[in-house]
Amino acid sequence: MLGEILQKEREKQNLTIKDIERDTSIRALYIESIEKADYDVLPGEVYLKGFIKTYANYLNLDGTEMLKKYYEEKNAALPQEAIPVTETVKPQILKPPASTKVEAASNKNDFKERVEKSRKTQQALIGVVLAGLVVGGLYWGFSSDDSSEKTVTKAPAATVAVPKVKEKAVTSEKKYEGVELTAKFNGKCWTKVIADDKTIYEGTPKDGESLSWKADKEMVMTVGNAGAVQVTYNGKSLGEIGKTGDVLTKKFTNQKEETVE
Repeated sequence: MLGEILQKEREKQNLTIKDIERDTSIRALYIESIEKADYDVLPGEVYLKGFIKTYANYLNLDGTEMLKKYYEEKNAALPQEAIPVTETVKPQILKPPASTKVEAASNKNDFKERVEKSRKTQQALIGVVLAGLVVGGLYWGFSSDDSSEKTVTKAPAATVAVPKVKEKAVTSEKKYEGVELTAKFNGKCWTKVIADDKTIYEGTPKDGESLSWKADKEMVMTVGNAGAVQVTYNGKSLGEIGKTGDVLTKKFTNQKEETVE
């Protein structure tokens, strides 16, 4: 049976259930239930499949093969969607960090250019203001009392230009047409992401890893350890979306986010 295979392999590697819980963020109660084939204890079929694959992969077993054994025990056919997920997990885990680094480097360079451009603009503006003040001072010294009134009216005109530059520096807030999600993982956390009814990610990211996904209309995210993931949704930081050890499902659209389970 599936549970016996996992238990024997765990004991063969001299691992305790607590070791598995610590490294995969799967609760010890669920691990024991899988090994005993007591599946009614688990929160649902989608979580059970994710836990079996995560547990098996951690023991260096084939997660898809273990799922097949699970369905064989149930006398049911393995769903087609379960087969390609394993194939796409590895490239998607590896690619996003590289993309994130490239985007971070690009943003950093853009930020430096904007700061440098702003600094030069401010220096030029200060030069213009100082030149205006010098000219005004000379005009004041050589003009009559009547002309001093004109100087009073001209001096504010030179200083009025300062706030106009600041107004141009203000950038409009980015508008999101669909759904953009970024998740930063502060610990082990089994995660599944479905974008527009298509599974685009399933796996356990590394500690400290950040991943990003996009969807046209809707994105559903399921996590096995909600306290270990911080989510940014369409540019807005939601922080940690739950407590440590919580199994949580959230749905995001371009209008709102809501907890499903």
